[in-house]
Amino acid sequence: MGATAWANGAAGRGRTGSVALPDGRELVYEEYGDPAGMPVLSFHGGLSSRLDAAPAHEAARSLGIRLVSPDRPGMGRSSYQPGRRLLDWPQDMAVLTNTLGIDHFAVIGWSSGGPYAAACGAKMPERVTAVGLLSSAVPFELVGSTKGLSRDDRILLFLVRRAPWCASALLRISIADATENRLYRQIRRTFPAVDRAALEERGSIVDAVAFVKESMRQGTAGCLQDYRVFGAPWGFDLSEVRMPVHIWEGSEDHTGPPEYRELLLRHLPQARLRVVPGEGHLSLLQHQARAILSALTAQAS
Repeated sequence: MGATAWANGAAGRGRTGSVALPDGRELVYEEYGDPAGMPVLSFHGGLSSRLDAAPAHEAARSLGIRLVSPDRPGMGRSSYQPGRRLLDWPQDMAVLTNTLGIDHFAVIGWSSGGPYAAACGAKMPERVTAVGLLSSAVPFELVGSTKGLSRDDRILLFLVRRAPWCASALLRISIADATENRLYRQIRRTFPAVDRAALEERGSIVDAVAFVKESMRQGTAGCLQDYRVFGAPWGFDLSEVRMPVHIWEGSEDHTGPPEYRELLLRHLPQARLRVVPGEGHLSLLQHQARAILSALTAQAS
């Protein structure tokens, strides 16, 4: 099983590669930063892709960090995995890191990528040095409901369980078949001013929405499955994540209530919380990449 570098990625800054998995699937990833640097794996949010780590490229490069961002199954370029669970992810990451010659690494999970970072921390304790949870989802089995989520997330979680055909049509109309201009306008209507400004900082409209558009390169099935996993029990206890955990939130991020970060802080044995004034959901990594990556790799320095 080998890794293959294909081409320059988003805005010419990333490098795309693939790994063959034991079951015949292909796992595709983007590399940012310093190819010879300290490794950090970045796990994308929902309705997103490996390209959402692009805003951290310059910070990673200047810090000497090799930032590897894989697509989840059925999203971006990675092969669909029937019946996948959250706890399948650490096995895929073991193959990826072994193939790339990486022994120890930190992980970042943004939004609904947070559970995947926590899962690696819980199930790969001998290899994961630190965990970063950025505006992270939480185990809904500990909350008891999804009431604190955004309206869009609650609608999709309901539809993927009760009317998946309707969820698929909604995603196809709003993202897969939408022009970049229409998608850009939709995202701007959803997020606060700081996030709208962060999108504008990415340059062209095509670059600004590429990470979302790429999530449905293969259609809607991968994103629907991702929401099923998002709403399901995690399959492990947060107390199993015993390495340092850095929880980062923007004060202007209203995709989940403050109770979520307090829950993570309470249940993770070595967690630290930083709420950044004035930052939102999309802007957090874009504006705080240097601080986040520095904190994650401090133990390994």
